[in-house]
Amino acid sequence: MLTALVIDGEAAHVVPSAWPVAPALGLLSVVPFVLWGPVPRREFAPERSRLTGVLRGIALWLYAYHLFIVSARGFVRLLRGRTGWAKTRRNAETAADGRAVIEA
Repeated sequence: MLTALVIDGEAAHVVPSAWPVAPALGLLSVVPFVLWGPVPRREFAPERSRLTGVLRGIALWLYAYHLFIVSARGFVRLLRGRTGWAKTRRNAETAADGRAVIEA
């Protein structure tokens, strides 16, 4: 539906019978994550507020979507052959013999 909407630019071209499916899919993709906060709160931290449980569930949902972006970016890096890792240089740390970190 989103592809048709982006390509055509008008919502009228998207099959009207498919629109009721969109909220259902949204609920199925969000509700399990949102419930993941209140359920453990009830079992393991009953002293916390219900709002805290809901906010933790929403945070988990956002974190899961973050992983989609990071995974896709990592896959593109692998396809391009960029498998290196640039480490942070720490000149304040010294080796056992007193020398500072040397560039490789």
